[in-house]
Amino acid sequence: MAGWQIEKSWEKTDQGYYLLKASNPDIIKECKNNPTHYIKFPSIIHSYSKPYIKNFIIGSNSSSNFKNIRGFYGSLVMPCISFKEVPINAVLNWEAVSYTRYFSRFHHFPKTTPHFPKSNFFNETLNITGAAIVLILCVLYIVLFRGKISNAKLLSLISSNFFIALYFICNTAELYGLSISMLTAHKIADLGLWIGFAFFINFLYLENLILRWMNICYTAIVSVAVMIIITASNGDVVQLGTSLPFLFTMIFSSYAIFKLIKKGKLKSKKELIQLLAIIISTATYFNDLFVVLGVIDSSLFLPIGISSSYTFILISVNESITKTYQERDQLKALTKELELANINLKKTQDQLIKSEKMAAMGRAVARIAHELNTPIYIARSSAQNIQSQLNKAMQLFKEDEKYVNNLAKIQDYRKNIEKMMRGLMSSVSRAATLVRDFKEISTDQVNVRKKEFKLLSYIKISLNSMQDIIEKRKLDIKLSGDDVLIYSNPGLFYQIIQNLITNSIKYAYNNGGKIDIEVKALDKKIVIVFSDYGKGIKKDFLNKIFDPFFTTAGGKGGSGLGLNIVYKIVTNTLDGNIICKSQEDEGATFEISIAKYKLTKDED
Repeated sequence: MAGWQIEKSWEKTDQGYYLLKASNPDIIKECKNNPTHYIKFPSIIHSYSKPYIKNFIIGSNSSSNFKNIRGFYGSLVMPCISFKEVPINAVLNWEAVSYTRYFSRFHHFPKTTPHFPKSNFFNETLNITGAAIVLILCVLYIVLFRGKISNAKLLSLISSNFFIALYFICNTAELYGLSISMLTAHKIADLGLWIGFAFFINFLYLENLILRWMNICYTAIVSVAVMIIITASNGDVVQLGTSLPFLFTMIFSSYAIFKLIKKGKLKSKKELIQLLAIIISTATYFNDLFVVLGVIDSSLFLPIGISSSYTFILISVNESITKTYQERDQLKALTKELELANINLKKTQDQLIKSEKMAAMGRAVARIAHELNTPIYIARSSAQNIQSQLNKAMQLFKEDEKYVNNLAKIQDYRKNIEKMMRGLMSSVSRAATLVRDFKEISTDQVNVRKKEFKLLSYIKISLNSMQDIIEKRKLDIKLSGDDVLIYSNPGLFYQIIQNLITNSIKYAYNNGGKIDIEVKALDKKIVIVFSDYGKGIKKDFLNKIFDPFFTTAGGKGGSGLGLNIVYKIVTNTLDGNIICKSQEDEGATFEISIAKYKLTKDED
């Protein structure tokens, strides 16, 4: 007690308040000896404090009837220099009036201290700062998050900040220029505190940090507390309602912390920031709770905790939005890739359908060629027989005297018939050759099998089967080189030559042109050189021409698969190599190299 004598110890007054009276004959003397010191009065929550000498009041922190108040937690501080004119033997009297029985307590009597006490900075100044910060955050939430997070989350954040700001404001009502009674300020402050915490707990639920039943339970508890506080007739009843949510707030906040730090939860920057926010707010909440309960004598840090935690929540939500936008951008990019892949897939499907149609056509051609072989053979044999019979008839005509006079006319008939026969034989022979070539080509396309064949001769056969399009496009194709014997699938070489010719038709020439095809049999490899002398290929396109779906035809029908098919046949199937040399307006040369050992029967 350090010289303090208690005259009344929290005796109930006629107004229903609780009064403590004490006096100290030595503390003025201490101040006289240490004029730079201060007298620090204790912080009594929801109280009126009045020091006086004889009947002269030298300070107070609110009205004695609690009609208007400075704040809930502040304490009186008086400099010793203010007692300069007071006699050294004066007695300092002190009255403290609590408007509740619950808060009729303190941890120390007034005492001198060499330094200005900092307790009011935490108990009053920080409440003002905290109110300003959370109100500013309300505006920031609206500006930054509107339309970017769910309305439920945005409403929870704004409401929580707004009601917590009411709590801070009523804690220091007079400093805001508010003239309200202690009971009114007590009710508004505690309503703001618990409604604000209810929205905060709801935000934790929306963030999946607490369970649904916890959110419902907490809302129910706060609702009961709110009803008690609103209908309370005195401070003790208000404090009863305020006490109800304490335990649940601690439990549910702690659960959110546990859920965040348990294995596998802290996977993102957002969750780390959330953890820090909840830890800070929960720690300061525990501190202030113990101060209010009278367990410890400490300053109030809830304004720091709330301001910091809501700032961290702002950062965490913004981080979540940023991540969402990044994921959206990634999803857009992936969607574009999928759309492109779908387009390419459709093109591939079209190509496969086309290939299947060609295969079916090849099978049909093979069957037709087989069926045509017999009648063409009979027609050819019949034509030869007619020629033979005509020669015999002419011999008889020469020997018969009756026809000698008409021999000149008969000779003319013979010449005409022989001319027609030569045309018939030529056409039938050409038809027989074409049927044979078509049959061989189509069979090679349908049946993926290896056989021995002469490469140059087979390319010639392939060109014969494409004679119609070659003539239609006015192409002059020159075939030269070594007729090397190889063992492979001939259909592959037909596809190579056909796609290269088609590529030249589409891209090299508009109407007619020259193509050279040369086969070279070297020591260790066979080289096929395919050259056209058309438009050539741009330098920037040379490294792309073998890519699937790459085409410079635009909307002119090029699928971009022709050269890719050639590339795959040469490199994958034949284990060879293909290169392209070209310059604009100087044509293009494709050089295909295949190792000889890959084209021998021993390697099959």
